[in-house]
Amino acid sequence: MKKGTICLFIIIIITLTGCSNIQERFSQDDFNNVQTEIPVSKRTIGYMGCSNTRQTVYGYRWAEGNQIWNVNINNIHDYDSGSVAQWAKDAEKGKGFWEIFDRELLRNPETKKIWLQLCIPKGEAKVTYEQSYPIIEMIRKKIPNVTIYISPLAEYTENVCEITGVEGIERGISLAQELDSRNDDLVIGPILGPLSLAEINEEDKSKCHPNEEGMLKMGKQLRNFFDNIENSTINKTIIKS
Repeated sequence: MKKGTICLFIIIIITLTGCSNIQERFSQDDFNNVQTEIPVSKRTIGYMGCSNTRQTVYGYRWAEGNQIWNVNINNIHDYDSGSVAQWAKDAEKGKGFWEIFDRELLRNPETKKIWLQLCIPKGEAKVTYEQSYPIIEMIRKKIPNVTIYISPLAEYTENVCEITGVEGIERGISLAQELDSRNDDLVIGPILGPLSLAEINEEDKSKCHPNEEGMLKMGKQLRNFFDNIENSTINKTIIKS
């Protein structure tokens, strides 16, 4: 083989393998998922919310978390537009987002906790406690003796998310507090973020969704929150015994 041909061959190989960090991570995650995913999982924490919620759980995978339902790149958009109002509306017939929830619950029959992130667009910022309560009722129906953790969306330090506006974020905070104060089986947390502009996807015109750094940041926060709860539960069990 001529020297020029060898050089050209090397350049082609370098070009084909020179993908971005995000693409490499997505590809590797999906490869690992194909190799290791089993039909029934022993994960004990489910999640509900919107696109940001699933992106956070995707970051949780990168943080090596293993208690929360799995997310892979093929189903990362399953909760897109999953506002509080839409989840509540779908609860009336058990359709829409609840069909996705049921599918995941079937795969994770040992689920004992649910993380509910309150995603509220600015046009729905007046959603009331009564309007959101069907979500809580439906979770309890599907998982007896469940513990529900509730969070608002992460706040933003340098920009305003065009989908939620300031009012949607603020209503998420106040609604979480209201739900917690009126229900013994609800717990506030985890509180995620805040997200800086450098942690927002540059291609997202709404300036709402995290990039790889933002997802990993919130994924680590998510893992730390639930790991601390798990460790606390174990310690209490040891003390009692």
